[in-house]
Amino acid sequence: MLADYHMHLIHDGHEGKCPYTLERIEEYLRAAEANGIDEIGITDHCDRFREFRPVMEHLITGPGTYEAVTKWLSKRFSEPLDEYVEALVQAKQRGWPVKAGLEVDYMPGMEDAIREILAVYPWDYVLGSVHFIGKWGIDISPDSGWPERDVDQVYEEYFDLLVRAAGSGLYDVLAHPDLVKKFGHRPRRSPTPLYEKLVDAVAQAGIAIELSTAGIRRGEKELYPAPEVMEMCAAEGIPITLASDAHYPEHIGADFNRALDECERVGYTHFTRFEERTRVPEPLS
Repeated sequence: MLADYHMHLIHDGHEGKCPYTLERIEEYLRAAEANGIDEIGITDHCDRFREFRPVMEHLITGPGTYEAVTKWLSKRFSEPLDEYVEALVQAKQRGWPVKAGLEVDYMPGMEDAIREILAVYPWDYVLGSVHFIGKWGIDISPDSGWPERDVDQVYEEYFDLLVRAAGSGLYDVLAHPDLVKKFGHRPRRSPTPLYEKLVDAVAQAGIAIELSTAGIRRGEKELYPAPEVMEMCAAEGIPITLASDAHYPEHIGADFNRALDECERVGYTHFTRFEERTRVPEPLS
């Protein structure tokens, strides 16, 4: 079997009521089946939900904000988390091959608040991601923040946040763990020491890392994470999940042939599924 464990029920630019319904989930399941995917994990962005406004509101208030971030987040935080989770629970109760997940930004200093929000819901797994360094959104636009930044310093800060996220105890999986390369920025210095620190932190935390095909559909034309990171993860025996980061049904399972080839290249024979935040190894098809 194959499972795609990172997807969103609506694209990022959507501004109306989000389709957190059984009908929308069924549409995703039909697309998954057509693309050879046996199980899906729904993981909408935490900034869709009202409950996360107190955790992230500092990104758009006070000094040092970024116009692109403010424009982005000012239209978010409108959905009740209860409705989203209830739709996923109902899908599972029908026997559908659906897992209840959430993608949650790591916000240093807000760990307890995030933990409190997550604790009351029956997640199968929680994805951890880093999209912000301070108040700067690293993946919103190549014209926001990047022109005045030192790329080597950005990489150091980004991977430091990933290491902290891994050790926070909040997450089961780190999502797109080198997203910092999204707009093609590469450090002058070798990133190998940063990769090593990340892999060590993930191994010590006992969590999984995501192998995502999303980068193939974007400008970098490369999987997340980079081949060197995958080699390190395989050598350490770090569990992996498979992911498309689909924002449309037709992207579910996209380019999984590339992901499977990468797994074979570095020596993975299993990927990881989740049941109520417990890992379940599954042979790679």
